[in-house]
Amino acid sequence: MHRTHRMGLNPVLAGAMIAASLAWAPAPRAQDADAAPRLEADLQKARAEVEKSKKDVQKAEGDLRKTDSLLRDENDRAAAAEGRAVKDRERREKENAALQARVQETQGKVDQERAASSRKQNDEDEIKSRQKRLSLLLAGYCDSLARRIEGGLPWDNETRLDRVGSLKKDLEAGSATVDEGFARLNALLKDEAKSGDEIALFNKPIARKNGEMVNAQVLKIGNQWLAYMDEEGKRFGVLERKPGGAWEWREDPGFEEKNRIKAAIEIKASKRPPSLAVLDLGIAPGAASLPIPASAPAPAIPAPSAPKGAK
Repeated sequence: MHRTHRMGLNPVLAGAMIAASLAWAPAPRAQDADAAPRLEADLQKARAEVEKSKKDVQKAEGDLRKTDSLLRDENDRAAAAEGRAVKDRERREKENAALQARVQETQGKVDQERAASSRKQNDEDEIKSRQKRLSLLLAGYCDSLARRIEGGLPWDNETRLDRVGSLKKDLEAGSATVDEGFARLNALLKDEAKSGDEIALFNKPIARKNGEMVNAQVLKIGNQWLAYMDEEGKRFGVLERKPGGAWEWREDPGFEEKNRIKAAIEIKASKRPPSLAVLDLGIAPGAASLPIPASAPAPAIPAPSAPKGAK
């Protein structure tokens, strides 16, 4: 509207030009006397249009001023918005930079944690590998102990071998830890050592070579020697290993050997006062009975108040 007003003809100027042309116009002739009222009417109409044009111009100028004011306000708002946008962009750039720094720092910590976790996992794998090797080593000790049990006196071998076999199975399957396996193997070795050191007397049925079952007192000296005497004190037996590896009772000991066996059993059973009894243990597998010289040392058999290990 402002540009059209500047480029077009000014309505006030146009009205003035029309009034001047009418003032300088030649006087009407007599024959045009009837045109005077019409001319006056046109003049009034032109003046009215000039007034209207003035009002339109004033209105247009007011609208222009209002538009200029609105434009200035809009420009101010746009400038303020642009300023805020610049500040927001700068703030976001700083926040993004700080966030990126934190992300990098966190990533560094994550990498350190991953490296530490990897080292820890390697350590755990190494520990597990060592524990597995130790478990297999303990299982090998179980095999060695089982062979010693099988090669010793056949006394409660089934129970003893079951304990050793159970421990070996748990170690190989990993159901028993190294500490548990070591503790159980230590307990087995202590039991075997105790059994190998003690002198015990048992009351139990014994199957003789001919298949006859007799109630007997069995004297066990460690894991080296077994002998029995029946309730009547007439039948005796000494367990020996034959050259083929089989164990069997030697049921024909000599008179002196029978007396020594009887004396040892009665001392252990507290039927005699504590004293020494000379016995031929025959430790070597399959060794034959040898005469024992009078000066040979003999194991002392204590006489406790109750038979140890009696069944």
